[in-house]
Amino acid sequence: MKSPLRMTLAVTSALTLVTGCSLLNASPPVPDDWTPRGSVSALVAFAPGGGSDRSARVVAQGLNELEAGFDVNVENKEGGSGAVGWATFLAEKGNGNALLVAETALNTLPIVYDVPFTYRDFTPLVMFAEDSRIVVAGKDSPYRTCADLVEAGGKKAVKTGSSGKTGADSLVVAEFEKNGGTFAVVPYGSTGEVLTGLLGGQIEVAPASAASARPYLESGDFKALCTLTDERYDDAVLGDVPTAKEQGVDAEVTIWRGVLAPGDIAPVQREYWTKAIRESMRSDTYRDYIKTDLLIPADVSGADFDRYLDTYDRQMQEVFK
Repeated sequence: MKSPLRMTLAVTSALTLVTGCSLLNASPPVPDDWTPRGSVSALVAFAPGGGSDRSARVVAQGLNELEAGFDVNVENKEGGSGAVGWATFLAEKGNGNALLVAETALNTLPIVYDVPFTYRDFTPLVMFAEDSRIVVAGKDSPYRTCADLVEAGGKKAVKTGSSGKTGADSLVVAEFEKNGGTFAVVPYGSTGEVLTGLLGGQIEVAPASAASARPYLESGDFKALCTLTDERYDDAVLGDVPTAKEQGVDAEVTIWRGVLAPGDIAPVQREYWTKAIRESMRSDTYRDYIKTDLLIPADVSGADFDRYLDTYDRQMQEVFK
């Protein structure tokens, strides 16, 4: 069901750009031996410093290490929980020299809000990782587990933070509400801001990426209530944290991270970028990123990525209906 809240103001300027670009003449046919040259933009629709921005910079670095005659530069275009950046990327239609590094909110945002795009407006290239969430509370919190949290939320709303209204944090809240809890959500601009809010006592609990929460667990400032993973993390600090399902809470959250191209690029362009991205994933840059950020490695490309996104979208339609 569409939320009555609309994002008209957030995407107005992006839509103006798209309309203007539609008046340009069509590009000449793409040659069969096409390769990218010069500057290639890698757009991320969120602010610098967050998980999406970090993934975009890893992708850019890995591709640049190929030394294949192009230079990938990350461009941040934040606003509207991703709406401004993704609406702007519509204007790149047919441009083989543009990339989009995105994640799950590209599915969920169009379900919740009126925006001029869905993931189908872009060309999937490679899904390079999956991510999840861990739920943490202050060290003196009365909550010990996520089962405690859901039980308490059945009596009165528990105050939690969320970085974005349709991203991974919102999926955690949706899963817990399906299990009978209620939550008062305080919106923040990034996971870092959510965790700062928890440190300052502005909220009671916080969903966060494992990599972001780990330092606070090591320092003793936070305690972990559960993970939303299928299995426990293989990590010295997080390995003892049970999953929500182990605690009797039927909740799991998986988000994808991947690279897409504009709509209507030529098959040769899609093939080139798919091959190049997969080659870059053999680098130490990619392997270190997966390990440091406690991600699940993935390598889903081409038509398989198309099918994955279709299936994932159906699942999100159920979550947010």
